[in-house]
Formats: sequence, C-alpha cells, structure tokens
Amino acid sequence: MRSVNACRQVPLRLRSYSTAKGTRSPSGYSRDKSPDLFLNPHAWEGLPADQIFQLHQVRKQYMGDAYNPTNEERTAILSTINSLSPQKPPLDYSFEIENFKERLMNNTPMNQRGLPQKLSNQYVISRGDLPHNKRRIENLTRISAFEMPLLAKYRQPYQPASKKEAPLKLTYQSDFKADTTSEYNRLVKLSVKLEDLGLTKEQEHKFKILSGDKFNHDNNTFNLKSKRYPEAAQNVKWLVSTFNRLLTESKDLSKETFSDIPLDKRHMKQLIRKKANSFPEEWKRPQDAPISRHFIVDRLVSMTTEIIDKKELKNVSP
Repeated sequence: MRSVNACRQVPLRLRSYSTAKGTRSPSGYSRDKSPDLFLNPHAWEGLPADQIFQLHQVRKQYMGDAYNPTNEERTAILSTINSLSPQKPPLDYSFEIENFKERLMNNTPMNQRGLPQKLSNQYVISRGDLPHNKRRIENLTRISAFEMPLLAKYRQPYQPASKKEAPLKLTYQSDFKADTTSEYNRLVKLSVKLEDLGLTKEQEHKFKILSGDKFNHDNNTFNLKSKRYPEAAQNVKWLVSTFNRLLTESKDLSKETFSDIPLDKRHMKQLIRKKANSFPEEWKRPQDAPISRHFIVDRLVSMTTEIIDKKELKNVSP
C-alpha cells in the first residue's frame, strides 16, 4: 500500500462526462472539469453510476491507509443502485457495492454483516397458519362428537393373557424429556417368576445356578436390567434374547445338570433390610418425665372458653 505522499505524485486521470451547460455541483466545482472532484464526495450526487464508482476507486488509491469513508460518500455510492436496477450491473461493481456496505457501513451490526438484505423490518404477527389449525381442531371435535361414539359397537372386554402364556414383565422408565437416549430413559428391567416358567426341579436348579446374582431367592424371581444400547427397544430385544438363551440352556439337561453344585446365596445379604431399632419398653420411665409448670396463659384460655361455652348452651337450650 502506497503512502499518501507517494500517491499524490501519481497523475490521476478521470473520464470526462458530458453534462448540461452551466451545471455545477453544490460546492461550486464543475463536475466534468474539476481535478479534485474525488476529494469532495458531497459533489458526487447526481453523477452517473460508473463515474461515482471511478471517483471512489481514485479516492481510495489517493488516500491509502488514511482512507476513511464519509457519510456523503456512502450516500452517493448507495444511491447508484437504483439507477442500475433496470440493467444488470457489472460483476466487479456489484461486488464492490456489497463489500462497501459490509465493511464500511457503521450502522450494520457485526452479527448481521454478510446476510441477505431484509425486505421489511415490520414484525409479522401471524404467519397465516392459525386459521388452518382452527379448522383442524374443529374437524377433530366434530369427529369425536359424531363418529367416535359409533365405535362402541366394536368394543370387547379386556382379557389379559395368563402368566404362563406371557410370564415376562418389562418395566420402562422415563423422565418425560425429548432425549430418549439418556441412561435413565433407556434403562429397561425384565422380571419373571420361576413358577410361571413350568420347569422341573432339576431345571429350576440349573436355572438358578446359571442366573447367579440375578436371581432373588426370597421371592423366586429373576431380574435383569440393561442400558447398553442407546434406545429402550434395543435393550428390550437384548433382554428377551438373553433370557430365551438362558431358558433354553436350563431346559437342556443332556449336557450338564449342575446337581452337585450348591446354590450361591451370598448376594442375598445385600437385599436383606435391617430392622429399625426399637426402644425397649423396660427403659421407659414416665414417672421421671419433667412436670409441666407455669402454663398460666393456657389455663386462663381454657377457663375462658369453658365459661363462654356454658353461656352459649344456656341461651340455646330450652
């Protein structure tokens, strides 16, 4: 970038434009003969668009690092857009206009620079979807009032499946949030009672051995939890497939019966709840309790209420 003194020595040539005779700029300079027209942006108003663009380029080259756009220069440059709207402006001119507005316009916030120009700053209250929502709600209300009662002839009594046909119990949990992949929402618990599986004693013993610490010996239930997958449906699929493989292996007594292996119930110690400590009856000594004294206010209140109650009863009773 050249300095200001170096740029002043460069001969500057401006393209001449024909104007009406006697036409002068507001400052008194001749628009087509003044050599210092690029230094007076207030005299650019009304000039052709390409001449204003050339004056802007010359002024930038002349001033160098000391270039600072003025309000008159901004107004003159931005006013040329209307004159070029019927025709497509040159690409370099359009780029310079947008670059000028983006870099040098002080009234454009930083977070809005580079965005397309707004058509209107007026706030729009309604987007036009409220009437459609109203019609949709009215249609649903009409269906619930006239068509849904007709479905009553298709109702049937609910008969839940027996525990032997559907012994598995799946427990889901949710915190009512949109994130279904959290550790709390994807956790699923599978529980089944041993008596609902229809196993023999040998098969039950093998099932308990293979279950390990997942089997509760107090209520004879098998519990298994899973949250290894991001979705609850995936965890359900894994739980059911794992339980089916465990049940199939328990029913197969041809390989191993585990009859010589005792049950391991050490994990049940963690499930045993300790009883709350109770205060011994022989330690209670009501005779040693402190005697209530100095309740004069309470006694006066109770005596006053008794007197008032007696008077009211006399007035009411015949």
